Amino acid sequence: MSFINKFHRHLESAFESQDPELFDIVFEIEGKKLYADKLILSINSSTFKSMLSDRWISKNDSIKIENYKFDDFKELLSFIYSGKCNITNENIFTILDMSEFYQIEDLKELCDEYLSKMELNLTNIIQLIETSNKYSLIKIKEPIRTFIFQNFANMAKFEGFLNGDKSIIKEIVSKESYFSKHHEDRFQCICEWSENQAVKKQKESNDENFDMNDAIKTEIQELLPYIQFKKMRLTFLMDYVVRRGFLFTYNQLADFLVNSNSYVKGN
Repeated sequence: MSFINKFHRHLESAFESQDPELFDIVFEIEGKKLYADKLILSINSSTFKSMLSDRWISKNDSIKIENYKFDDFKELLSFIYSGKCNITNENIFTILDMSEFYQIEDLKELCDEYLSKMELNLTNIIQLIETSNKYSLIKIKEPIRTFIFQNFANMAKFEGFLNGDKSIIKEIVSKESYFSKHHEDRFQCICEWSENQAVKKQKESNDENFDMNDAIKTEIQELLPYIQFKKMRLTFLMDYVVRRGFLFTYNQLADFLVNSNSYVKGN
């Protein structure tokens, strides 16, 4: 075994021992103490380096951690000392948040890898999109794209989609690569999302003259440029789009119908 490997094993063993005599700083989380080294943490995390600066803390002060639980914070420190972290579906988002806050890039990449292998479903897809954006993750993006392409028609039936933030809905529908064959589903989904948002605003409003059509139009307006009406079937335009004619001008509706007819003939 090389010296480096032995050194790392000794570091890991020392951390696991939690012998106060071996360390020079102590964290206090949920009333429990966790011992560590200022040097080890500082060279692995610029956040810890600033936090543990002599300007902010003396050797005899315990450092209270209030934003994270003891077990999760211990996993963070365990990764620094051993390169290993017990990531689970229950703690993944907390571990990821800590890796971002404490600027531990290797742990963040490990979290990205874990999420990329997680089973995606209608219950967690919106959260994963939000997480991917918030932490600028890379590996999870391709599984997300694949899931959306395969399941988009069902997404609008799910409450998480209907209540999703407009920025997330916009991101989904703006990805043309997702929707080479889903133009009609895409329009239906943004209609249902906009209608749901309008209903919520109506419930929050005290206006007796609340105009539902205007509210729907306001919500959907920013999303309409991503819809390719000319690639829709004429029957769908007549049965679904024209019935929502209040969203468009007469000239726009006429263009949709004419262009769709040309598109169908050409294909």
